[in-house]
Amino acid sequence: MKTERKHWKIKLNEISKPERINFSMQFTDEQFEKITNGLIPEEMEDKWFIYFEDNWLYFHRSWTGYCQFKIRITKEKDEKQYCVKEFYAERNYDRYKCIVDSEDIRKIQLLITRGLLGIAEKKIDTDFNSNSTVELISNWSDFGMLLFNDTTDSEKRDQFLFISKQ
Repeated sequence: MKTERKHWKIKLNEISKPERINFSMQFTDEQFEKITNGLIPEEMEDKWFIYFEDNWLYFHRSWTGYCQFKIRITKEKDEKQYCVKEFYAERNYDRYKCIVDSEDIRKIQLLITRGLLGIAEKKIDTDFNSNSTVELISNWSDFGMLLFNDTTDSEKRDQFLFISKQ
């Protein structure tokens, strides 16, 4: 079932102060299909409600309904894969405390790979491993149970392409 805006129980708010971030990511047809299914939180530890609508993938915090990220994904006639064309992050400090583009890129990569594709991407995951209690608590607050998703499919992981530009 494709997740839709109407599937979440609280009011969803749009990004109030968007900032465009330079970022690119590519997906196969199979990955795009999986991504557009979205994600509905099932318990308190699931921090994100994600849905696809009109070529935009929206990432809302499950408790507040605030949209923290949105990315536009399209496949042009001459392209072989789906590509991220635009990426915006919330910059209203009352709604979202992060103001570092590289941190948002790491977050969106983890949300897509682990949350939507079910891939434990090692290059991304190593950035979230930490011995610091403060960092562990912060990561739990950001991602909850996604940090413990261990459904790695090595064949799909090898097919997954991403390019980040900072």
